[in-house]
Amino acid sequence: MDAKELETIISKHKGLSNRTYDQKKYKIGLNAGIFQAEPKTDPDNRIPIPFIRRFLKLIKGYFAKVGNITYSDNGEWFEKNLAPIFDRNNEEMETAEMFEDAATYGSGWELHWYDADEGFQFSIIPIDQGIPIYSHFLRKKLKAFIWLREIDEKQIATVYDAREYVQWEKLKNGEWILTPVSVAGKDESGKDIEGGIDGNGDKVSGIHLYGAVPVLEANVDRDKRNLFDPILPLLDAFDKLISEQANEHDKFADSIMLLADEINSTTPDENGFTDLDKIKLLRIMQKLGEKIQDKVGYLERHVDDNFIEHTLDRWERLLYEMLCLFNPNDQSFGLSSGQYANAFKLLGFELNIADIESYFSKFLQARIKLISGHELFEGKSWGKEEGPDFITIHFERNLPFDLQTMATIASVLAGGEKVLDSETILSLFPSTVIKDKDDVLERLKAEKQATSNPLGIDAPPAKAEPKYEEGA
Repeated sequence: MDAKELETIISKHKGLSNRTYDQKKYKIGLNAGIFQAEPKTDPDNRIPIPFIRRFLKLIKGYFAKVGNITYSDNGEWFEKNLAPIFDRNNEEMETAEMFEDAATYGSGWELHWYDADEGFQFSIIPIDQGIPIYSHFLRKKLKAFIWLREIDEKQIATVYDAREYVQWEKLKNGEWILTPVSVAGKDESGKDIEGGIDGNGDKVSGIHLYGAVPVLEANVDRDKRNLFDPILPLLDAFDKLISEQANEHDKFADSIMLLADEINSTTPDENGFTDLDKIKLLRIMQKLGEKIQDKVGYLERHVDDNFIEHTLDRWERLLYEMLCLFNPNDQSFGLSSGQYANAFKLLGFELNIADIESYFSKFLQARIKLISGHELFEGKSWGKEEGPDFITIHFERNLPFDLQTMATIASVLAGGEKVLDSETILSLFPSTVIKDKDDVLERLKAEKQATSNPLGIDAPPAKAEPKYEEGA
């Protein structure tokens, strides 16, 4: 990639950055739509309802909160080789934040590198700093990636491909030039991992040894869309209606102020308030004389509050339904008899989460394989039933759980004519109740032995049955 091609790619990407700016506004609760219209004459209230912020907090806590996503394999390969790398990089928090980016922007970007002192490292690239470059095959593949950012008021672009990385700097005249890069670490022979050398002996490229572009993409949708863009027109209308209601209240107060010349503003009552003071504080127009009350009736604007309330309730319900999200404001939610009635209400939400899981898990699997494929990875030699292909990713849910009902069901299944074995029954409980069913089974076995033989006395050996020979 030369300087001209780099500038062309960056220029085409600027329009996408503007869209991510709006999406971030909705994520933090300062909805972009309500602030885009031209200012009006006062009153001009702009009241954003942080609906998307709440939605993202709920879905992140349900699916990707710290502790919800775990890993296991057939032996100890993961715990020995990958778990220490994950711990150093605070993987659980990183994964939750990557999910938040993918849910907000449609994609999240994670950069991987090797440090001579810290070992394998990975971190999120801000969405507005990443520019992916894909192949043109039917099954698209990331062939390069540009990390564009500003450092000390200088525009810097680091370009990664499947073998090396180079760094560019933009001069004040608009020209891009190659700049020296720091090496990623040392290879097995102790030499610096580096690439080309310019005429002055400075390193202008580095070799990363991952065997692929060291940037991973996380998605939650087939078309790399975020989770809330389709409902933004409805949310903008919701914000507008709420804001207009606030404007109407302010306009009514302004109408009252027009009557100031007709209202006693000089003689205080026993509490020290004039009639004008009372109106400002309480907006009550009683006992001010027919002349004033007639004017107030003329200035008042009668609005059907029931119509507005009905409209807002309907729009709120649609917002939740179109996001496939349960409505925590629904009075019947959580009050239905039995956990399965509530589980049925979560069906649409759970189906949506299942679809999200299938796409997001591809990113988690790619992370494992990218690290395992690095030439300096210590666990690179693995046996027949170990390695990255044998790691299982477990997704837990923060489902509403009726412990009393489940305990009754477990008791029925375990008692009388036993329908299911103990391990299967324990598997019905979530990990928040039973974290390790094998450990529980061992403890139950020990308790049963202690109960049947409380003194710990070994039973005497069984006497041999007497043998009778035929004809004796």
